[in-house]
Amino acid sequence: MEPLSNHYALLRILKIAALLLSASLLSHCTSHPYRGDAARYSTPATSPAVEENSIAKSRPGLGTELGHELTDTSSTATFYRKSTGQPDAMATFHYNDDEGARLMASLQGRPARRDGGFELIPGKLRVTVMDGSRYSSSALDHYESGQGIFVIGTPGENYSLKLANRTSRRMEVVVSVDGLSLLDGQPASARKPGYIIPAKSAVILRGMRVGGKLYSLEFGSVKESRASTAFGQKGARNVGVIGMACYEEDEIVRRRAQVEESYVREGARAFGS
Repeated sequence: MEPLSNHYALLRILKIAALLLSASLLSHCTSHPYRGDAARYSTPATSPAVEENSIAKSRPGLGTELGHELTDTSSTATFYRKSTGQPDAMATFHYNDDEGARLMASLQGRPARRDGGFELIPGKLRVTVMDGSRYSSSALDHYESGQGIFVIGTPGENYSLKLANRTSRRMEVVVSVDGLSLLDGQPASARKPGYIIPAKSAVILRGMRVGGKLYSLEFGSVKESRASTAFGQKGARNVGVIGMACYEEDEIVRRRAQVEESYVREGARAFGS
């Protein structure tokens, strides 16, 4: 009988060992999801918005921020584009602080520092970037190198754009700053409306219109630029460039419209129908 008793004792020991091993494995398995959940909530992944903000924050140089609100004295008028598809001429220039502008110019050749305006589109459009003072504004210096123009800005300073029409006819100019239209603060397109400049005359653009209000243009950081704050990293990629798209006017269509208006006015009655 002893061998049988020993056999039962051995079976009992094996069962106890199996139960202990099972409990140990169960405890081990249930602890992992708990630790995993704790780690997932305590160290959340960085959101794309935070990553984009960090990238923009780390970028050196200038961007264009919206400054104080301005009184908008502009008005609307009809312009008859000769080309309804592509503009007749397009050109861009860049801006940055002194160090950044000089470096960009050096990458294209031997930079020359100049004052005053510059012929952005020879024979058509002359541009002068001016400081923000309304009554004693002066032109900002710029570097010229190869085919590039690089305007020198100062952080915290307002600026304006003076556009001079060099032709003997009216011209429409679509303007973008940091890839945004000055007329609505949204992503720019050459087909959007622009500013009408009379023949042999100039206009000064002092701000960007956003939400129906006009705000001054101010040199600031890339992170706080209108392009970055409104459109994230995608908008920040276009910081530092100013573009102009010029349209000539279809004089025949304009003249026809004036004649038609003359006939309408001839039929006007002073005292009702």
